[in-house]
Amino acid sequence: MKKILYLFAAVAIMVSCKNAASTTAAKTDTAAMPYKAVYSNDIKFSDSTKNVRAVLQSLKDWEDNKLANAPAYFADTVAMDFWNGTSIKMKRDSLTLISQKYRDSLASSKIEVAVHLNLHLNDKNEDWVCVWYKQIDTYKNGKVDSAEYQDDNLLKNGKIVYVDDKRRTLKPAAKK
Repeated sequence: MKKILYLFAAVAIMVSCKNAASTTAAKTDTAAMPYKAVYSNDIKFSDSTKNVRAVLQSLKDWEDNKLANAPAYFADTVAMDFWNGTSIKMKRDSLTLISQKYRDSLASSKIEVAVHLNLHLNDKNEDWVCVWYKQIDTYKNGKVDSAEYQDDNLLKNGKIVYVDDKRRTLKPAAKK
């Protein structure tokens, strides 16, 4: 599934580039591609802001330690594939309890969103929100952990049902 979502992210970037480049001319590009997308390449940008708001609010509530708001944006059952290889599927309430326990180990969490893409896969009738962000977590013992993330969120009826999470650890700034 992760390989499909990496491909999905690449296709989304290509779609955005193609859409930007083709605003003046509506000609069809018939170049043969070296690979066929196995999941989908019938993607368009979605005009609905409801899904983006749900995903961004979930990040904001993590940052503000307001995980009790999870029913507003997570479905009753949520599946997640984490950057470290862990996969889970559980009821929202159980996910909230586990997440709250981890969040309580932090003194603070700061999130800076770089990009969010609001996409609709026509052939699958799926809505995805892809978010690239930097997160800096400060633990209660003073340890600081920072990373850049890419989360691909599948939503149904405005609720997050699946999250595929990728992470790149950031190196500490060089001491002067």
